[in-house]
Amino acid sequence: MARFLFRLEASLRLAEQALETVQRKFAQEVQRWQTSVQACVLQEVHLQEAQEGQRDAGRLRPEALGSWQIFALDQHGRLLQCEAERRAQEVIMEQTRQDLGDAHREVEKFRRLKEKQVKAFRVAELQKEQKIMDETGQILHWRQKDQSLQN
Repeated sequence: MARFLFRLEASLRLAEQALETVQRKFAQEVQRWQTSVQACVLQEVHLQEAQEGQRDAGRLRPEALGSWQIFALDQHGRLLQCEAERRAQEVIMEQTRQDLGDAHREVEKFRRLKEKQVKAFRVAELQKEQKIMDETGQILHWRQKDQSLQN
């Protein structure tokens, strides 16, 4: 029986390698996003502490109120910057997710094509075998017929 050879095997391997690369990149981007989310949560805690210090200074030490206001404003600015970085990372992560979907579809396209060609190859091989079996049967039938006529 002949052996099946998928002519686009190299393309399938390249698509699989591209998929693996995009999977790694997506994992890195998700990790960066998680890090930025954690940084925002931490910065929010710092802002709340600064606001609490500002309230305490307003009640107990009015001379330190200006310093606490500056510190709270700085923490608020850092929180806004952190949130902007997180949103930017979300965009990058979403784009990488789309790239991952595209790469996955490309691999699936080649796998389905290969599967389809394998099935078609097997059907053709079975038809060849059936044709040989039919021809063999006809030859045997004619030989038996010839032998019976000779006797």
